[in-house]
Amino acid sequence: MSTEIRNDAESPAEFSLRRRRRWVIPAIAAVVLVIAAVVVVSVTASSNGTVAGSHFGKDMKVAYEADSNSELAFLRYLNAKIAPKYGVQITPVGISDGNQLDLATAHGQYAANIYQHQYWLKEVLAKTHWPLAKVAPVFQWAYSMYSEKFTSISALPNGASIALLNDPANTAQALWLLNRAGKITFKRGTVPWYATINDIASNPHNYRFTFIDYGDGPRVLPEVDAVIAYNMQFIGAGISQKYKIYAPPAPRAFAGQLVVGSKYLHDPQVRKLIKVFLDPRVQRYLRTTQNPRLKDQLKPVSSGNG
Repeated sequence: MSTEIRNDAESPAEFSLRRRRRWVIPAIAAVVLVIAAVVVVSVTASSNGTVAGSHFGKDMKVAYEADSNSELAFLRYLNAKIAPKYGVQITPVGISDGNQLDLATAHGQYAANIYQHQYWLKEVLAKTHWPLAKVAPVFQWAYSMYSEKFTSISALPNGASIALLNDPANTAQALWLLNRAGKITFKRGTVPWYATINDIASNPHNYRFTFIDYGDGPRVLPEVDAVIAYNMQFIGAGISQKYKIYAPPAPRAFAGQLVVGSKYLHDPQVRKLIKVFLDPRVQRYLRTTQNPRLKDQLKPVSSGNG
């Protein structure tokens, strides 16, 4: 069964924070989840024990997007190779529901999460006002153009249909990719990482943009001329990398952030966890790894926004 391709782009005001998950929950349900999270934290703390002066124990739970094998592989590497130096353990926790993931991080059920870039986090905070803090960028997701019909971006015909992810941040990232490739231009004064369809000044190839939910790129690939999305989605779906037709360097502006609950930012165990992620060996590993679960999916953090 084919996936419906949306032609009616949602505005940021209409967007309901669905990235792979069912976002934003009703207010009453949010209150229930907050209470549940606090109860879970209390039970966990009393049963597992915590380090003196900390909300957390030596075993630090870090949440990631459940369908991301690359994020899981990254956390496993940190636990095996980096965390022992700092006296902590990292237990990866895969979560599919964004509400649960961010809310539980905010209230200390998880020590941190790594599934979002700064602009996605900004959208979450604008909708929920949850107490979350970004610490630092820790990797960059490779973001590319795929096509089963054409072998290069220059081969796309006039009027080509291109599918973009429908949330504002990832739409902006796709448009910026086309802008950096010289295929579209932005109106003067446009900030690339906030760009929308309305910010396009020229579209000389008359590309037709359609909008899809997060994760639908591999399924709609046969139905459009090209899709712009995260490499890990296509690799995870078993799509051959021969269909990757344009792969510019991943921009730092959309780097994956280490995110913690605001009130735990200076917790002594969290400070140790932060040192794990910022250890210089981590970026060297991302630069050189041949691990198929990471290669061409997570990249080292680059300098500058471009």
